[in-house]
Order: sequence, then C-alpha cells, then structure tokens
Amino acid sequence: MSIQLNNTDIVLRPSSIDNAQQCAYQWAKVFLEGIVTIPNSRAAIGTGIHAGVEHMWQEAIQIGHKAPNLTMMKDAAIESFEEETKLGEMRFDSGETTDSCHSEIIAGTEAFVDDLVPFLDIPEAVEQRYTIGLAHPIVKAISGTVDYIGGGYIDDVKTSKRKPTPTNYTTQQSIYKMLAEANGVTVNYNRIQGVVLTKKPYGLILDLEPNIEQAKYLVNNLLDKIEVFAKGIVPAETIFSCNTKYYLCSRKYCALHGSCPATKRTANNDEKVKL
Repeated sequence: MSIQLNNTDIVLRPSSIDNAQQCAYQWAKVFLEGIVTIPNSRAAIGTGIHAGVEHMWQEAIQIGHKAPNLTMMKDAAIESFEEETKLGEMRFDSGETTDSCHSEIIAGTEAFVDDLVPFLDIPEAVEQRYTIGLAHPIVKAISGTVDYIGGGYIDDVKTSKRKPTPTNYTTQQSIYKMLAEANGVTVNYNRIQGVVLTKKPYGLILDLEPNIEQAKYLVNNLLDKIEVFAKGIVPAETIFSCNTKYYLCSRKYCALHGSCPATKRTANNDEKVKL
C-alpha cells in the first residue's frame, strides 16, 4: 500500500506533530493522502467532555461569573459523543457500550465541575484557534485550537483512564504557545486540566514546561520530510516508516493495520506459520 499525495493544501495541527513521531506511515496516509481513520470510543468520550466544558465557559464569559449548569453541560457532552458515532464505525474498548460511555462522560463532566472549576478563573476565550502561515510547497499553515486561555495561561483539557503525564504533551503545548505568541498573546504558563476517568473520576491541574526549541526542530523536520516526499526523490515508505511498537498499532485503533508494509509482513508470516 503506497502513499499518494492527494492533499496539497495541508494545515498541520499541534497534535499531529506528535502523531508523526509515533507512526509516520499512519500520519502520512491520514494527512497526505486523506484516508479516514477508525473512530474510537475513548477519543469520542474526551471530545464529549470537551464540549460540555466549552459550553460552561462560554456561558461564564457571557454572564461574567461561574455558574455551571450541569444539565446543559451533560446534554452538550452527550450530543457531541453522538455526533462522533456518526463519523463511521465506532470501536469500543472491551466491555464498553454506548450507555457505559454516556455514564463515563457524565461522571467526567461532574468531576471537572467539582475538582477543577473552583480553582480556575473565567478564561478570556475557549476553543480559540491560532494560525501561522508558512511558505511551503505543500503545507500552508500550522494551526491549533487552544482549549482555555486567560491570565497568561494556556491550558489543554485532557481525559484519560490514567493520570496524565505532562511530558507527553510537551510538544503539543509548546506549539500552542508558539502559535498564541505569534498572534500577539502573552503566554507565561502552560497547564494540563486533566480528568482521570477511573471508577470514580477526578480532576487535577498540572503545570507543564514547554520546550520551544525541540518543538521547532520536530516541526521543521516534518516539513522537510513532506517536501522531499512531494519531489518523489525517495520512496514514500522510506521517509514515512511504520512503527509496530506504537501503542495504537492494532486493528482496533488503526484502519491500516494488516495492510501497511510492517503489519502486512507480520500477517503474511503468521499465515506461513499456520500452513
């Protein structure tokens, strides 16, 4: 399965820079070729909780004080989850159902209100997009949406079954800082607003130390690879190699599993052993 350049008007997202480091082949198929990946329930749950939080902060900005309406937040979160399920075949974790995902979204939203809202100021903006244009033959811009910005802080809302590790988000947050500052916004601090979806979900706030130089290196390295690929000088699979050690390398999370160069070889070898 070769990589075709079907997208010549690419906008890089901060999160996609990390994706390119994890499995370059998967990244290239999605962002250069435009294939659709498999929606999964964990991502959809996080998107739902984000929607509920955004709804609450937008209302707080309008009225000038914090008055979380849990009913409206939960409705917005569940509606967002349902929209995600319409994007394609939803893959659930073992034992998960639509109803259990709804329950987790509701509990996560409640944890955000109970554990985080009392310690956060009303932001200046939520879901704020910042963009830097590029003079590149294929990539026209880097653009990202900041979950929470205000008082010199930019925060990213993260949901997971385990306590988030700030260093896992250093690249993404560093690029957010670059984008915001390039658009005239002062950023003194980066934080993670985490919702940990354990049996009893809880929220926490974690400080993060950005690494701008490392982020710039990763961005420029990816831009160089894309430019070389577009010239057709080097085989695409050499530039964008597979990574079978990536934790999302499975049929459950990747539509390419079993057909990409690495997993296809593994599948063929398995067939030979069975014979």
